[in-house]
Amino acid sequence: MERERLNFDSFRSKFRMSIQNPLRLLNLAGKSLLTEEALAISTLEYLPIELFPPLFMEAFWGRHRKILKALVQAWPFVRLPLGGLMQTPHLVTLQAVLDGLDVLLTQKDRPR
Repeated sequence: MERERLNFDSFRSKFRMSIQNPLRLLNLAGKSLLTEEALAISTLEYLPIELFPPLFMEAFWGRHRKILKALVQAWPFVRLPLGGLMQTPHLVTLQAVLDGLDVLLTQKDRPR
């Protein structure tokens, strides 16, 4: 009985660990992508949609204005929740987001 419990506890800890790894992997991939601006912009159409929100936040807080503008233009979701970001003093960064929205609104063919 004790041995079965140890095996179950070991399995449970491994399972819990594997659930957390994809989130870490996505964050690492996003940070790595932000180090190469041209690469980040050119690969947006191929990125999995799960990477967009963390990449957007990393780009916003890291003040990667060109990547932010391109992210907004390629945003795969119906909504882009900006409410919490509007209270930030990064006006130049917010301007990049708004520029991306402006370009997106003028496009006839929407990405994704």
